[in-house]
Amino acid sequence: MELIRLKKGEYLNVNSPIVATIGQFDGLHVAHLVLINKTMEIAKIKNYKSAIFTFDPHPDFVLKKDTSNTYVTPFDEKVNLLQQLGIDYAIVIEFNLGVAKLSPQAFIQDFLVANHVKEVVVGFDFSFGNQGRGKANMIEELSNGHIICHIIDEIKYQNQKIGTTFIKALLHNGNVKLVKEIMGRYYKITGKVVYGNQVGRTLNFPTANFHIDSAFVTLHAGVYVVRVTVDDKKYLGIANLGTNPSFNHVDHMVFETHIFAFNKNIYGKTIDVELVDYIRDEIKFESKEAFLAQIANDTQYAKDVCKKLKLLNK
Repeated sequence: MELIRLKKGEYLNVNSPIVATIGQFDGLHVAHLVLINKTMEIAKIKNYKSAIFTFDPHPDFVLKKDTSNTYVTPFDEKVNLLQQLGIDYAIVIEFNLGVAKLSPQAFIQDFLVANHVKEVVVGFDFSFGNQGRGKANMIEELSNGHIICHIIDEIKYQNQKIGTTFIKALLHNGNVKLVKEIMGRYYKITGKVVYGNQVGRTLNFPTANFHIDSAFVTLHAGVYVVRVTVDDKKYLGIANLGTNPSFNHVDHMVFETHIFAFNKNIYGKTIDVELVDYIRDEIKFESKEAFLAQIANDTQYAKDVCKKLKLLNK
């Protein structure tokens, strides 16, 4: 996959006709994958190049519709996932107020027609142009017949529209099992391992600590079953997101991961942590013994979950 950034007034140096899907694609959930797979299917049939047109930064941030400035999948993570899908181009439009003010027709002509797009695949609720006045069913007309538009119907899960807002709400509540159903994969966060307070080692419970990048959506504090990727190898474990109320309390959220049967030095390494299941809220313990007893219960629960799901170290 080739990553191409475009500013308003810049154009692709590509001669082949393109079939594209357009949107923010935050989360790359199962509804997004329907659009992307349809795009690649048409490209294969027509012998076109396949492309995804997306935006950076998020239009909702620029237009102040969302002041959290957080993503389900921050930009680098989204690019990594797209590379695995087999699409030819990821075309990133620099979104600013100038782009926001384009008329619907100008948006279609300047970004799609001028860049050799012959067919597009969009969701039923796709909107574009100034104040979102352009709608999916207007694309063919606004392209002056240069573009064929394929509109995908709404995709729901248990009568709930599948979308980024829904996923964020689930993550706020710790419902990572349902997130996995909607995204088609375990929710993953990434970070560099840093030195912590070393308290875990004194309790014979060492942890790999990192601060979650502020670009990630806020997660529910508590204890999780996790799968950790270190140097392309996967390991199982448990993790706590919180402020350490029992030992060495801190004022900011820290993500601490205990990897089962693991004793390597990984300080400074970037690791991926997939959230498999939510165990419980963070608790303040009155004694070391109570803490260790609960950790033993959490560990057994995590191992039982991983066994049931047939997750193994590999």
